[in-house]
Formats: sequence, structure tokens, C-alpha cells
Amino acid sequence: MRNIPAEQSNGFERGAGAAGRSALERELLEEMTAWSPRDRGGVFKTWHQHALSLVHLNVLTALEVEGPLSMKRLAELMDVSDASATGIVDRMEKRGMVERRRSTDDRRVVLVHPTEAGTNVFSEMDDHRREVLARVFAELTEEEMAALLVGMRAIHAARGRLLTAAGSGCSDETTAVATAEPADA
Repeated sequence: MRNIPAEQSNGFERGAGAAGRSALERELLEEMTAWSPRDRGGVFKTWHQHALSLVHLNVLTALEVEGPLSMKRLAELMDVSDASATGIVDRMEKRGMVERRRSTDDRRVVLVHPTEAGTNVFSEMDDHRREVLARVFAELTEEEMAALLVGMRAIHAARGRLLTAAGSGCSDETTAVATAEPADA
């Protein structure tokens, strides 16, 4: 984030109506979504410390959201063939991220479960992200942090309103935006 007041931002003019609001929205999006190669590299290093690919992270995310999954259901969610899902799970099992267990309801069904190591991947990433943010916050004044907190709470409230509206029949695009995970403040 740049350390400048909104009035000094590019194109923002109080009372400029829709054009001013649109310019401010563009700047906010740029500030909130900017991801430098160094930022990406840091995240990828964290992933690779666990020898995880994006596919592996997708599997762990699916297991976190859905709970234990059959191989067939996992393949459907990942949009891969059953054979590909088997290969992915084999590699993840070798790395200790998941394990296969027979279903207690139907012994013919094999369910994929995250292991403790698999479950810890996201908490470790979250811890790392919080450490980085704490260092960033250390560079801000109390007034800047308070303003940021007000802004983040406004974003979370707006997201809540979108989720509520999505529950009452809004478009899929609105639902996707509303269900995207917010950044921690």
C-alpha cells in the first residue's frame, strides 16, 4: 500500500460523483490485488517447503471444505480422471499429506482423509502470512492502522451483504465474489 491519503490518490476527487468513485474503486483494486513477483515467489517457496503443487493444495482445500472424499468424488471436484486422481493421491500419500481409509458405511468405498501434516499446511501458511503482515503493520502509524481496520471492516460488511443477497438468488458471479476469502486485517 502506498502511504498517501485518498485525496492524493490518482484520479480521486471528493464529490466527483460516479467518475470519482470509479477511479477510487480502480485504485483500491490495484492496491488490494497487486502481487509482485517477489510476493508470489515467497508464497511458492512456502508451498514447496512442503513439496506441494497447486494440485495438491486444491486437494487439501477440497478435503478441508468437503471432509473425507471418495476417490471418484475427488476426481470429479478436481476435474481429472479417476486414474489421475489416484496418481495425485499416491504422491500426496507418500509425502504424508493424505491417507486412504475404508468407509465405515460401505467397506468397498475408499475415502481420502487429510493427515495431521496435510491439515497443518494451511495453518502454517496462515501463520507465515500473519508474521509478514505484522512486519508490515509495524511500519504503519496507529492512525493508518485504525483507518485500515475501518476499511477492512467495511469490506467484510459489504461481503456479508453480498453473501446474504447471493442466498436470495443473485448471479453466480456475485456469489463467487462474495464467497472469495477475505484478507485478514
